[in-house]
Amino acid sequence: MIPGRPELLRRRRCRLLLFGMVLGALLPIYQPSWVTLGIALVGVGLLVLVYRRECRDGAVTDPARSDTDTRAPGA
Repeated sequence: MIPGRPELLRRRRCRLLLFGMVLGALLPIYQPSWVTLGIALVGVGLLVLVYRRECRDGAVTDPARSDTDTRAPGA
């Protein structure tokens, strides 16, 4: 099955987030200073948070489109 445009854009965004994490890890190597290290750590940390939220699951899970009812019985 050929993935749709939203799935392709999600994959591209995930690849760019990984690329940004690699660049953030390499930054202190090429510009060694405590300021650069701090900026790289904060930047990579933010990218990891966004990556875990956006790309950790294999598919986009939208609760509004879910066919399972998560409410308690009788609610």
